[in-house]
Amino acid sequence: MADKIIEDVEVLDVKDMERNQRERRNEESSTDSEESSGGERQKGAPVVWKALSIIVALVAAAYDLSPVDAVPDAMPMVGWIDDIGLTLVAILNLYQQFAKDQGASIVRFVRYIKWCLVALIALACIVVGGIIALIVHQVTQI
Repeated sequence: MADKIIEDVEVLDVKDMERNQRERRNEESSTDSEESSGGERQKGAPVVWKALSIIVALVAAAYDLSPVDAVPDAMPMVGWIDDIGLTLVAILNLYQQFAKDQGASIVRFVRYIKWCLVALIALACIVVGGIIALIVHQVTQI
């Protein structure tokens, strides 16, 4: 054990070397106990979140194909905002949930972009809905 070479560790004295050896043994024993119990450490999202992200993607696809929309598709370009936005949110959610390393900076960035898109879509729907309500109110006043 004393002859074992410790790589990539700066050893300042014998106490540091012994502490490094203890940490390495603890890591090996925890890995062995995880493998023996049959469970592996899960780095990705839980299965439930993955399943929900698939369901969200299917609902977004059904919404894209549905003739009923929050913002009518008859309005050029504006009518597609909710369709495109929901599809992008569903795709970003799928990527986020199926990423292997949930702590990676790209996953955090995708999560941030996803929620910004949700806020923008909600705001766009509220604005367009308000404009439509205003137009209907003005037409009925005549």
